[in-house]
Amino acid sequence: MPLYEYRCSGCGGNFELLRRIEDADRDLVCPRCQSEEIERLLSTFFGTSGASGRGCGPRGGRFT
Repeated sequence: MPLYEYRCSGCGGNFELLRRIEDADRDLVCPRCQSEEIERLLSTFFGTSGASGRGCGPRGGRFT
């Protein structure tokens, strides 16, 4: 299940939820103020693989 990040328009707070893909934007309520005015944010992540701790890709995950 993916972890989604949201922002509440009511109080301006951010929060994360672990949700199924088909439920990503369904039945959202801010845990702080109970507002239903929620927008999903674009989340970024960083991952590594292998014992060396280097990322994937032609340059070991390093951007040039």
